[in-house]
Amino acid sequence: MINLIDILKQILLEEKKKADRCLRIARRKNPKSSAYRSGQIVRCRQGDIWKDLKEEELIKEKTKETLRTWFKRKGAPGKESGWVDCNTCKDGSCKSCGRKKGEKRAKYPSCQPTPAKCKTPGKGKKWGKTK
Repeated sequence: MINLIDILKQILLEEKKKADRCLRIARRKNPKSSAYRSGQIVRCRQGDIWKDLKEEELIKEKTKETLRTWFKRKGAPGKESGWVDCNTCKDGSCKSCGRKKGEKRAKYPSCQPTPAKCKTPGKGKKWGKTK
């Protein structure tokens, strides 16, 4: 009787330790356990998805630019931030996005992370970069 209980414990511990490739990939893509994630694991084990995907690629995918890193962008050294008002661009130099105390501008600011992005027109008709 004792041997049977020990054997069952060992089997359960081995199953907890082992996390196959599909399970690790699914955990990275969907951190919360769900029916969707378990379906992905089944499809992966059947060979329908993530065949050629290596785990190193997933780590690179995680370090891609997120919204948080996008907002934390900094401009050139000595600048306040990388965000610029595209409505104030003249000859490649733009004012920093946002207004200082007492400053007035003709139009509502159209902010972009870099001056290079100011070349694309904005989506607004009455605000932002309209050219």
